[in-house]
Amino acid sequence: MDLIKLYDVIKKENIDIDTIKWTNAKARIFEIDNNYSIAIDYSQIENSMEERQILAEELGHYYCNALYCLNNNKLLKDKCEHKALKWAYSILVPYEKLKEKITQGLDLYDLADYFNVDCKYMNDCILFYLSIYGNFSIND
Repeated sequence: MDLIKLYDVIKKENIDIDTIKWTNAKARIFEIDNNYSIAIDYSQIENSMEERQILAEELGHYYCNALYCLNNNKLLKDKCEHKALKWAYSILVPYEKLKEKITQGLDLYDLADYFNVDCKYMNDCILFYLSIYGNFSIND
């Protein structure tokens, strides 16, 4: 899903986008009285690729009902972050498409380029899928 489509989804879901300066985050999603808002600090985002990755994760929080308060315990926060990332990975780097491209012989850099994500994100995504499926064999 490209960046424009992510913004279309945000608009369709009536999620507000607010520009806010953060000191310890690039973006956060909030829910107040069943109204959602993504507060994003564009000054910390290096490029559209990173913006896409961030928005996908924030939408993951929304679609997976994985919201938490900043003062919640670490275990709950980690669980919510895991759910949100799982959703983001499935949208930006779908497992079946990743498996197909790995089978075709694409390396990390080519995969990152193909899926329009940075190499760290691609590596994290591969490790995530490996933790679930164990491998990328054709017989999965």
